Amino acid sequence: MNRTNEAMRFPSRRHGTTALAALFAAALIGSFGSAQKAYVTNTSAGTVSVIDATSLTVVATIPVGASPGRLAVVPDGARILVANSGSDTLSVLDATTDAVVATIAVGDGPSSLAVTPNGARVYVGGTNGLVSVVDTALGGVIHTVSAGAPASGGVNGLAVSPDGSKVYALWGNLVVIDTASDTVVNSIYAGNYPTSLALSPDGARIYVPVSFGLGAFSFYGSVTVVDAATESVASSIFIWSLPSSIAVSPDGARAYVSTPSTFVDTGYGQGFLPSPWVAHLDLASNSLGGGINASSPGSGVAITPDGSRVYVAVPSGNRVAVIDTATNTILATVTVGTSPTGVVIAPAGSNTAGAKKSNWSGSKRL
Repeated sequence: MNRTNEAMRFPSRRHGTTALAALFAAALIGSFGSAQKAYVTNTSAGTVSVIDATSLTVVATIPVGASPGRLAVVPDGARILVANSGSDTLSVLDATTDAVVATIAVGDGPSSLAVTPNGARVYVGGTNGLVSVVDTALGGVIHTVSAGAPASGGVNGLAVSPDGSKVYALWGNLVVIDTASDTVVNSIYAGNYPTSLALSPDGARIYVPVSFGLGAFSFYGSVTVVDAATESVASSIFIWSLPSSIAVSPDGARAYVSTPSTFVDTGYGQGFLPSPWVAHLDLASNSLGGGINASSPGSGVAITPDGSRVYVAVPSGNRVAVIDTATNTILATVTVGTSPTGVVIAPAGSNTAGAKKSNWSGSKRL
């Protein structure tokens, strides 16, 4: 196979003592600069790289907690939240100054997070299926929700419905949490070993990449499509390689999935090999559209608000690959810190209407 940057079709810790922060932002929701930026966690370095979306250069490097992984953006983009799995904290970044303005202690090993549409709460998935609920006005954990029976590993993904009424968590199954009561109301089998999830913009569909198929065990990955209204599996999209992260375009027409491993059987031997491909999916037909070669296996994926670019963290290359969605080719690569894994986009401009004020008033647990 000619592995170029051309678009190609696929073949068929613990808690430490956390000091009270000296300075806090007056509000979680506030004004910020107009430039669009990408924020990338460098897991081995304990930092976040900030990429200017116009120049595609790193403009800041922010020290955060130990082993930062996934990130989330508050509704207007004024704050960036970073889950630090090695220090059991959230770092709150100001998108204007690109500095840490608060550190919030959460449950053990935070591995995923999601913010409610009004910015009032942050749900943080950790080890043993526990989800910490952070009240942003109080700046600390107010509830802990058990997504299911304790087991090894962490909550692989979290997302909040557009109306804020439900949280979807990956803990073996796709677990549905009612936000009014912070209790589990359903558990849906979505495939074998789900790795992440993303919602369609209208919240009607939940897309869950799974490593080993839906139903019968398979060595080939897929994306399960769940109908949010009926909370049942609607279809499955075959993607050949084993998936990691997924991002859905703002218009809901496409999705991009990093696939860092693929199963190979030569007839003489078989096993998993590294895969540099980022799959792009046609969500109208629920089919695999093809793939983009990122040169090395990818991790976190994020799409710009206008849908024109996709940012893919490439851990082994200490870089981020930027994909042009018009051509599905690599537009640029940006060198960042050591072992980048998570990436989010902070949109240009701000929209504070309906957002809940917060002061992140302490580095504490309530």
